[in-house]
Amino acid sequence: MNKKHKRKASLLFAALLTAAGTAVVPSPSVQAEETPAAAVQADRAQSKGVSDSQATQAPELKWDFRGEFYDKGTGRAYYDASAYDGEQYYNRTVFRDPNGKWNALEEGMSVTWSYGLKKPILIGKGLGDYLNGLFSTVFDPAQGTGTTGVFFIGGKDNRSGLHYIKNYEIGQDAQQNWYSTSFFSVFLRTGDGVIKEVEGAPLRPGFIPMPDGRVLAVQYSSSAKMNEILIINPATGIRKHLVYASLDSYDVEGGRLLVRYNQPNRPSEVITLSNGKARQATEQDFKEFSNLAEKSYQAPIPNASTKPPADLQPQNLPVTHIQIHDQITARATIGGKVVYLSFAFIQNGRTMIPARELMEQAGLEVVQQKVAGKVNSSSFTLKGPGGSETVTAADSMMIGDRLYVGSNVLKRIGLPVQGMNWNP
Repeated sequence: MNKKHKRKASLLFAALLTAAGTAVVPSPSVQAEETPAAAVQADRAQSKGVSDSQATQAPELKWDFRGEFYDKGTGRAYYDASAYDGEQYYNRTVFRDPNGKWNALEEGMSVTWSYGLKKPILIGKGLGDYLNGLFSTVFDPAQGTGTTGVFFIGGKDNRSGLHYIKNYEIGQDAQQNWYSTSFFSVFLRTGDGVIKEVEGAPLRPGFIPMPDGRVLAVQYSSSAKMNEILIINPATGIRKHLVYASLDSYDVEGGRLLVRYNQPNRPSEVITLSNGKARQATEQDFKEFSNLAEKSYQAPIPNASTKPPADLQPQNLPVTHIQIHDQITARATIGGKVVYLSFAFIQNGRTMIPARELMEQAGLEVVQQKVAGKVNSSSFTLKGPGGSETVTAADSMMIGDRLYVGSNVLKRIGLPVQGMNWNP
């Protein structure tokens, strides 16, 4: 592949790898206290049917607008709005309804398009990290709601399939210096709702849904020490190796792959999935795959007819509030109590349970202590009805700011996992 095609294909595939990803209990909005005068003004406005934002109009700003996505179901066109007054940056999400009326989402909450999930997601405090994290919040414009949970690429409604997270590990070198390295953990959720950690890798994987419900996966093979393309069936977890290569583009309708091999000077090839045959890619193939990728991996952007007027002031628009709900992936019986879990997973034969929800629902106590001389590191001591124990990396896992502990540890402190009901 020549340099110009290699660069363009790499940029296009970078868009494919933007994933989903998704805090269990969203942080409540903190309302600023109103001055008495402002409160009186707001009360008068409400008695006249005027919104709070209209009653207390903020100074005008010069706003820039960028189209985020168009929702066909509601006919709403969503835009990201940004402004700078010389001292402070401002950001809001605004939308135009089919009647031409403009509204804004509440301050601190914005919406963007997830190319991995092919759905709009909400961004804000307590709404997760859709790029690298475990949780994200999927937005339903028709219902005016957001669902915070873990969403997977592959299955219907993103309830089964594959999901990866970026995590960090703290280590110590031969000179006793502490260091932090990043790695990616991959989770598989099968059709019965069971979630398993299936592997880890030093490089970011990529997952692309296929029309038949399977997932085209591109990830680094630790055993072969090179990139691998394979097909995974989320319903069963069965994996099928295709080739050791990097994926430049995927023709969904034609069932073809444009691959670039890991060996220097080996030409790119086109692989037909139906029969597994490969042939050397031509100049025409590069053009076709480039056009297909540009068409396939785009958000449904609003057209020019819904563009915000230049003098639109988002800070003065009526505010649409979004209700946030939490997704439950499993219901467990732990120490004789029913515990609802936002996320749990099986790792090396044991079930990993979130400590936060055990504290809230099962009476677990957690004592956190900083480790002297070890940057950004803590030790955790768990206290249950049967005793206490300090967990190690071998029987626990940190995902973001959340501690997950093994069922083997919980049993030793008097909180045995007596049953797990996974939501399919």
